[in-house]
Amino acid sequence: MKIIKSRIFAFIYVSINLVFCTSFLELKAQNDKLFPIVDNGLWGYINQDGEIKIEPIFLQASKFSEGLASVRLKGIYGFINNQGEFELQPQFDYALSFNQGIAKVYIESKPYYIDKKGNILFEHDYAEILGFEDNNYSVVKTKTEKLGVIDLQGNLIIDTVFLNIEPFSSEGLATVVGVNHNPYPDYDSLDKVYEIGVINLKAEFIVPYGKYERISEFRNGYAKVEFIKDPTIKYDYRIGMIDTTGNIKFMIPTDNWNLDYSNGYFSEGLAIVDITSNKNDTESDNLTTSSAKYSGVINEKGEIVFSNLNWKEITPFHYNRAFVQDTNYNWYLINKYGKILNEEPYKRLNYDSYSSKVEDLFEDGKQIVKTSTGWGAIDTNGNFVIKPKKIEELNSDSFRKKNIIGIINHLYNENKYSYEFGFWNMNSGNIVEPKFHFIDYEGFDDELVYVFQDGRMGYIDHKGNYIWRETKKDSPKVIKFNIDYMKRGSYYATSPYKEELAVYGGWGISENAFRNNSDLIEFKANELSIKVVSYKTSNYLEKYSAMKLFVVNTSLDTFYFDAQDSRLYLKLQAQDKLGDWKDIEYLSNSWCGNSYHSLFLPPEKHWEFIIPVFDGEYKTKLRAELLYKTHSVDKTEKTLYSNEFEGSINPGQFWRKQEYYPSGIMDPYND
Repeated sequence: MKIIKSRIFAFIYVSINLVFCTSFLELKAQNDKLFPIVDNGLWGYINQDGEIKIEPIFLQASKFSEGLASVRLKGIYGFINNQGEFELQPQFDYALSFNQGIAKVYIESKPYYIDKKGNILFEHDYAEILGFEDNNYSVVKTKTEKLGVIDLQGNLIIDTVFLNIEPFSSEGLATVVGVNHNPYPDYDSLDKVYEIGVINLKAEFIVPYGKYERISEFRNGYAKVEFIKDPTIKYDYRIGMIDTTGNIKFMIPTDNWNLDYSNGYFSEGLAIVDITSNKNDTESDNLTTSSAKYSGVINEKGEIVFSNLNWKEITPFHYNRAFVQDTNYNWYLINKYGKILNEEPYKRLNYDSYSSKVEDLFEDGKQIVKTSTGWGAIDTNGNFVIKPKKIEELNSDSFRKKNIIGIINHLYNENKYSYEFGFWNMNSGNIVEPKFHFIDYEGFDDELVYVFQDGRMGYIDHKGNYIWRETKKDSPKVIKFNIDYMKRGSYYATSPYKEELAVYGGWGISENAFRNNSDLIEFKANELSIKVVSYKTSNYLEKYSAMKLFVVNTSLDTFYFDAQDSRLYLKLQAQDKLGDWKDIEYLSNSWCGNSYHSLFLPPEKHWEFIIPVFDGEYKTKLRAELLYKTHSVDKTEKTLYSNEFEGSINPGQFWRKQEYYPSGIMDPYND
């Protein structure tokens, strides 16, 4: 019996230790997070102590997600584990991170979803799958750019018959636009067509076509609708709110009030409205002056529950609280009955009405406010849980992530960088003065935070101390240009002002004026031509080997070129594996009419450009394509091709455009 008990005890002891060791190893693996770094142009990984765990050998690398990271050794992507070993060998044009066991990858420009073994979840014939994210459905786009919805098995649950599908709300509803939607026909003789409605995930129409002219997104159970105008009524502007069944909840009396532009959505049963002042307005508490428009609050019946002629703005309600700003630009905390809870007004809020969400109010139970003594944090009763302190660069729109507040310094007189970033750690009280030129504020969820300063990347801890920083290089080595995306066309030129050709002189700024042909001897006479010359080398972006491209006019005629902000309609192409010529550069579209103009190239003149020497997964032939006109008034452009030359590229260069965000009104491009 003692032997049996001893064996049982030994078995239990070993089992417990095995479980403990397994749990400990799993916990250690979870805690031993790796962070991507770049050094000497190559990517690797460090741990949270700044120690290199995977040597920098990759041309591209992502963050680890669910134990795997997508990396690119040369031209195609695979997935590695935290030991740097390939779990899925390089085989994809491009690969995104794993989320809930699946990842989006591209093979020969076609999107697929795979599991962690590399198995494709389903075959399909769509041009794009917009993403499952945390849902079990995704919007898809056909080759004719029609949208529908599929499930995780690739089954079509909503047919591809829409021009647009807005994101589905938490109630499972989405505003859709049909293929015949045409509210603004080109000719008066054509009838307006309104194909805008609301569907659910069963493909059932909650709101049918032809009922409304506009429908907003659903938020917290309601959407704003604009009725189709009656042409027999001079001023027909009817707006209502519908619920999730598609029924009108109430009409908006636009002569008296309208939903607030920034905060006009229901939250906690209340919505903010802008009210037009008139003699019948009832004065409310704290009334001292009147104004043409003021703010109020309505309930779900469309009834104004309270308002104040002194209130010019009200935030949405969250935790039964909102903030109001009076005509003196002071802020007050109110409850759901409109009662003011603070005696001393706040000067500013860390909340941007135009870009913030209601969840940003009282994030983590605290709201950042500014008083006469500085910035601090209050609870929902207005009590200071963090006493105010002076932080000059903190603004209403400063980024906040729980207890981290971004501090931004605008460098108005600087050319290279526009901003410097720092942060305030409310938990520790630590303030890191703005000195970084980028901070990944979202990264404060991890132990290390990505930063960029003076041309070098690095990682800091939550106190602002560097844990790792990219090596400073004195003279970068000139290498070939290895990318996995389509490059934007960047062939800028200018032509001088001439009175008879004033409109064709160019609007955008460029210093690349045409030159005399006297120093060019290798071009044929009496023609417009393009030629790529490999032996006339130069540097591209200061660190990549390059060739020169010439646009040369050896004729007696002047040629004309449409342009966008001094950029010619000139791009590089390459032959794919089937031998077809495809673009590897693209020309983005501008929404600003002033971007479009013309350039001209007179006889015996030429422009000179620099193009990179590409390095890629497979060898092919390349050429340049240019659009031109023989007369300034020509409606149709002609196409001119350069000589063909040998090169190598990556498959992603045929189709993938990087995300692009306009820097301001002077950058009217969206791709």
